[in-house]
Amino acid sequence: MELSIVVPVFDRANVLSRAVGSIPRDSNAEIVIVDDGSRDLTPEVVAALQKENPSIIAVTLPENRGVNYARNRGIERASGEWISLLDSDDEYVEGGVPQVLASLRSVPADVDVVGFMTYREVGGAMQLRGYRVGEQWREQHPTYPEILFKDHVVGDIHYCVRRSIFAEGYAFFEYVNGFESAFFAKLAKEGKKFLYLNVPIDRRYTGTYEHLSKEPYKRWPRQFAKAWRLFVQEHRAELSKRPAVLRDYYARIGKTMLRYGDPAGLFWIARSRFAAV
Repeated sequence: MELSIVVPVFDRANVLSRAVGSIPRDSNAEIVIVDDGSRDLTPEVVAALQKENPSIIAVTLPENRGVNYARNRGIERASGEWISLLDSDDEYVEGGVPQVLASLRSVPADVDVVGFMTYREVGGAMQLRGYRVGEQWREQHPTYPEILFKDHVVGDIHYCVRRSIFAEGYAFFEYVNGFESAFFAKLAKEGKKFLYLNVPIDRRYTGTYEHLSKEPYKRWPRQFAKAWRLFVQEHRAELSKRPAVLRDYYARIGKTMLRYGDPAGLFWIARSRFAAV
């Protein structure tokens, strides 16, 4: 199996069929749907999709544990050489999955992560997002600092990761419901090789107020305060080279801690007014 597509879902009965339907049956891509304790009609939708396509692997979690927990459980069930992550309220563009497969077949053996461009719904219209948007280029190998600071990136990147990375023990951080960039920054710091391709392969919808990408730290302030503290600890040496960025993380930590009533947030806010360490 070349490609496994992991689709975590929580209360998305109204859009899940669109996401799965964007994966052509004849692509031979493995589909792993992880129902993260949905309370709506998502289980019925998953059952109907499996009836149409018995090769779909369905993983049902007894309670909602968050998108990263669900991704990790799906990855554990996947068998493809590459793992592609598709949110349940997004979809591949027409020809997107065949394009992913064709691109991955030509990737050098030492590349661990491949990033593709995306479309993002902005004001009701789809706008191109990704690395060096608007510039003419074919492929790039971003460095650790470029990935850490998201240099030259506008919006979203669709990542495909070799399953061997997860076999080494890497996983998405389950203590936070999102913040996937911390996972990719860790891979970059530890020498994993990235390749970005100038090819858009999915569409991402803004959706309702429940969309995960809409200020999730306001919904889970404790999780994000912890995640940002650990992120700063992990990458402090590199972050210190850009004091303004480090100060911004200090401020985020402090304000988020104050959201759930932890007065220690005042320390982080005070710290954000000074450079670096």
